[in-house]
Amino acid sequence: MPENVTARREQQVIPTYIPKEPNAMPMFFEKKPYQGASGRLYPLPYSDGITDEKKDVSYEVYTLENEYIQTQVLPAIGGKILSGYDKIGHYDFIYRNRVIKPALVGLAGAWISGGIEFNWPQHHRPTTFLPLEASLEENPDGSKTLWTGEVDPFYRMKGMAGITVEPGRSYIKAKIRVYNRTNLPQIFMWWANLAVAVNESYRTIFPPDVEWVNDHDRRAVLQWPIAKGVYKSARPFDYGDGTDLSLYDSVKVPSSFLISQGQSDMDFVAGYDGGLQKGIATVADHHIAPGKKMWTWGHGDFGEMWCSNLTDEDGPYIELMTGVYTDNQPDFTWIAPFETKEFEQYWYPIRDIGDVKNATTDAAMNLEQRGDKVFLGFNVTGSFPNARITVRKGEEVLFTETADMTPAASWCKELALNEDAANLTATLTDENGRVLVSYKPYVRGQKQPIEVRTPVKRPCEYDTVEELYINGFHLEQYKQHNFDPRDYYLEALKRDPGDIRCNTSMGRLALKDGKFRECVAYCDTAIARLTSRTQPPADTEAFYLKGLALQYLGEYDEAYDVLYRAAWNYPHRSAAYFQLATLDCCKGEYLDALEKLEVSLVLNAGHSRAVNLKTAILRHLGRDEEAKNLAAASVSADLLDLWARVELSHYEDNGDAIREMFGQKPENYLDVVCDYLEAGLTEDALYVIELSRSHYPLLHYYRGYCQHLLGQDGSEALAFAASLDTGLCFPARLEDIAVLKYAIENNPADANACYYLGCLYYDRFRYDDAVELWEQCISRDSTHAKALRNLALAYFDKRGDAASARVCMERALKYRKDPRLLFEYQQLLKNTNVSVAERLDVYGRYPELLAQRDDCYLDRIVLLCQQGRYAEAIHAAKIKRFHIYEGGEGNLTKQHAWMHVLYANELASAGKAAEAYQVYMNGVNMPKSYGEAKTWFNQEAHIFYYLGTLLESLGKTKEAANAFEEASVYKAAVSELSMFRALALRKLMRFSQAQQVLTEMLESGDNLLKNKDMRSYYGVGSPTPMPFEYDIVKINSVNGHILRGYALLGLGRRDEAEAEIAQAAAYSPNDFRIYAFHQVKNTF
Repeated sequence: MPENVTARREQQVIPTYIPKEPNAMPMFFEKKPYQGASGRLYPLPYSDGITDEKKDVSYEVYTLENEYIQTQVLPAIGGKILSGYDKIGHYDFIYRNRVIKPALVGLAGAWISGGIEFNWPQHHRPTTFLPLEASLEENPDGSKTLWTGEVDPFYRMKGMAGITVEPGRSYIKAKIRVYNRTNLPQIFMWWANLAVAVNESYRTIFPPDVEWVNDHDRRAVLQWPIAKGVYKSARPFDYGDGTDLSLYDSVKVPSSFLISQGQSDMDFVAGYDGGLQKGIATVADHHIAPGKKMWTWGHGDFGEMWCSNLTDEDGPYIELMTGVYTDNQPDFTWIAPFETKEFEQYWYPIRDIGDVKNATTDAAMNLEQRGDKVFLGFNVTGSFPNARITVRKGEEVLFTETADMTPAASWCKELALNEDAANLTATLTDENGRVLVSYKPYVRGQKQPIEVRTPVKRPCEYDTVEELYINGFHLEQYKQHNFDPRDYYLEALKRDPGDIRCNTSMGRLALKDGKFRECVAYCDTAIARLTSRTQPPADTEAFYLKGLALQYLGEYDEAYDVLYRAAWNYPHRSAAYFQLATLDCCKGEYLDALEKLEVSLVLNAGHSRAVNLKTAILRHLGRDEEAKNLAAASVSADLLDLWARVELSHYEDNGDAIREMFGQKPENYLDVVCDYLEAGLTEDALYVIELSRSHYPLLHYYRGYCQHLLGQDGSEALAFAASLDTGLCFPARLEDIAVLKYAIENNPADANACYYLGCLYYDRFRYDDAVELWEQCISRDSTHAKALRNLALAYFDKRGDAASARVCMERALKYRKDPRLLFEYQQLLKNTNVSVAERLDVYGRYPELLAQRDDCYLDRIVLLCQQGRYAEAIHAAKIKRFHIYEGGEGNLTKQHAWMHVLYANELASAGKAAEAYQVYMNGVNMPKSYGEAKTWFNQEAHIFYYLGTLLESLGKTKEAANAFEEASVYKAAVSELSMFRALALRKLMRFSQAQQVLTEMLESGDNLLKNKDMRSYYGVGSPTPMPFEYDIVKINSVNGHILRGYALLGLGRRDEAEAEIAQAAAYSPNDFRIYAFHQVKNTF
């Protein structure tokens, strides 16, 4: 008999590096790429600082184990699975990081490595460093499940993972449930991000039918496992005539290798340590979980540095991910209003069998040729008495054996069959003949590589309305960071104003932005064409969206009629009937509401909001026993259902338990408050607010609003809400609009309500509305630093008013001494071409704020260099401990190289050859305090070119040639530093190659200038724009002219080069590359 599963909830001390507190200002990141998609962050708080402060912190950890495995889960940090331990093999089959050491990798800042991270609704999980709700469930079969989950901050969808250990099984099972609790279609992705500890003996095992892999965005394709040629990803790398990518130490640079849908018909990914003969298999149904991915920092100094940023003594590691309803990043899927998606994922240890050829939830196996014998090995995940192993060639049985198999031991044999393994099929069945796992060697050459995804074109470049719709819909679905789907829909509507698809899409986006009248107008246009020939259309989405907009507008009678029309067709019937039920409730027609809820639930049994509303109605009808039983059943069905627990609180004293589980996130309560308000159950909404006992400002604005709806005096609640610190309160719901409008109108002294609603509008692209509200805010409170800062962003970015932006930012910094404000102020000064001296003077006035931000500290180093204070800049960099963010690598290392080059050049020109030589060499080597190391792509041609010229001047011809050789090596995409590569090639007498490099620079510059209005399509590898740096025409013009300037300088066409640089300087006179140009133009 299998042993019982044990579950423990206990405090566990884990050494932790404490990140800085999240910034209390809203972050309106626009055009920011993150993991290939949009990096928009609002309403999440942003923590952009890491400290080196290490403390012992006590966390609530859940431990589940049986006789075979043990796993631990940490709800406090994103619900991460901390560990998976093989008790038989005494092996951490999941990478266990023994410290909490965050680095700036997450969308909201802090992120930790190790374990399994459930990335949802995008990658990485936006709340990866925030607490999740958690509850333990004991199942009838003796298994135990820890449910962790949350309502996501962006869309208010609900995602849950039920981490389960079963009796007698050696796997960790995750039961996943994603519920779109909103009335709008939403997008999401789900990637389980497994980390495994690696070494030179570790191998990534993709299924044997995988022949091709691709990068993020499907921008590059490569053969697997033996790669040949250049992987044209964000970090192009040449794998030569053949490199085995499956080996950890073969991949030298940060890389992702993904398997696209259709590229594998198998359900597993595995990792295996050939030295220890241990590893892991992860299994998910490829029909819904096609995504498979391996990520590595790369084997080398850069990867080692990143691992050290994330751990003290553990690592290195790689990530083996499985994606459900997705096969790429970015690659989002739609989930309909109120839809639930459920699926499972599994992880288990493997031992002794070598490279896995197939794996299921029951067993993993290997079948391979070893010399003149056939090796066959199995690991099972449960007890299978009298299991049968069979080896066939066609229909002929060559070997069969019966064995009692358990997870405690592998079954391995070398068979002398006088046949090559390639011709055999091996199968493991249980005693009843059910196949546990089987494998017939795959014959390669059957798969074709996927087509590389090409960037979208300008809207005007598409010929048809259909193409515009398809590309707009693609941009909308993929959360594209740089391109707005509205531009494509609107271009289509210019050509065909009545197009159904584009009008409906614009209506959908308008509704999400809170532009309810605009939504109605677009939907009316779509409906007019839909019904131009027949009244019952095949697609009723436009009716549904219009009905929702009318409901938000309070035009309930018309909304009722329109939603009924939406319900004529199946796709929107369940959602429309639910909305109709809420309207019935608003009128007190509870029995009619119950009937509609039953229709909704028959069509969508997983619609828990409908169940909870039904419970509330039963309670209001006095049918308490039914209500109590239904509430209890809802809690049992979903232990993390707050609304169900609130309903149950009318019959049980569970308030303390509710606050303990859900109280860390006041927005949880607001979900239920809004659910009640939508149905007109205002007293119930007030009940939830009182139950929360929270001092979160929005809850008290809602309290005042609810009191108003009940005919009561809400002024005290409004005044209390206004008095609370704005803190991390970032309103983001459509329902918040009416509440905050009411507060603004009914409390003229309240500046905060204006600030809050302005934030919501700005996030929803309603920039003029936001500015109006923030201006109203500072008219009520002229010292409101957050509103002043927000106005600075809006004035500069949306109105081109740099002067007003500067006034507002300076006042914000006066009233709020915040290091983030110093950073943004300096960015504003930089982008308004304020002099280097003045900017340095600003840093001098705020030394304490400067010390708190690495980006400001580096910016000051750049400014010092622009004053020729190289030694001072080098010293400042040397004494600082930096914390680099993922995607920001290279800024510091590039400046490191330049300041050493310029300083060494100065020394060399002064005749101090020995000192110059040492400075050049120091430029090649970087201190560990930088927090990053050089990658293969580091461009150091300028260092080695000038080092070569120095050595040449000293008569050291051979050493000089070696330096020029190093400078001549292709390292990365074209940049201004490519000029020095060309100069080195000339020194080596490779004139044609030098000409080719300089020509490529000119062509790249020309392309930037020709397409100066175009932003980058691919998200991974794209630069992250700094505040006030959204002018793409300026950015591309500066970059284009600088590239051309350096290229022309390399060609000896100095007057033309100076002219190009002058054009760049007209946009950005203090660009460091322009300064460097003038320092080097006469040095060769």
